[in-house]
Amino acid sequence: MLVVPNNSSKAIPAADSQTIQTFMGMLAHEMRTQIAGICTASNLLLHETESRKNKNFYLSHINSMSINVLHVLNNMMATSTIEDGKLAIKALPKRIQIRQWLKEQILQYKLITAIRSVKIKTNFRRNVPEYITTDEVKLGQILKNLIDNALKFAPANTNICIYICSLREDRLLFQISDSGQGIPADKIPFLFQPFNLLMKG
Repeated sequence: MLVVPNNSSKAIPAADSQTIQTFMGMLAHEMRTQIAGICTASNLLLHETESRKNKNFYLSHINSMSINVLHVLNNMMATSTIEDGKLAIKALPKRIQIRQWLKEQILQYKLITAIRSVKIKTNFRRNVPEYITTDEVKLGQILKNLIDNALKFAPANTNICIYICSLREDRLLFQISDSGQGIPADKIPFLFQPFNLLMKG
């Protein structure tokens, strides 16, 4: 859990203040797209005049996204601490069935892919084990960021492909490809800078 001393008589050191800002930026980044998905589904539900089946679809999406928001929030609070003015993040490893897990992750995109006429397809190499041990929430966050970026730029009526293979016993490789315009060469050096918007989608 992230702990900040509640002592109004002392100023928070600059390093700690910057670390707190970094954490809050991470939290806002993770929450923003999740809440946007909930807003989209609820707005469609409010204006839905068709079948009960469609309404149940939107409600199911809202429920799924809400649960995922709680999982991400709880995971970040449980695994993030400030140590010596630096943000330390640990993992909460868990054994998961990777194919079923990925299927559940992709189901969260059922609404947005339908709206944008895009399909998400997976390709598992045979050497991928049935079970892996990982922090499923953090792996989900990484995967979600990659899929979100692919969805921003993938043209309608195209596929987003997720390729998974085993590099060695304790490591998997995820590759995500789409038919979008790609990242310009001059933007590559800024790719891993926190919260840096490289392109508008």
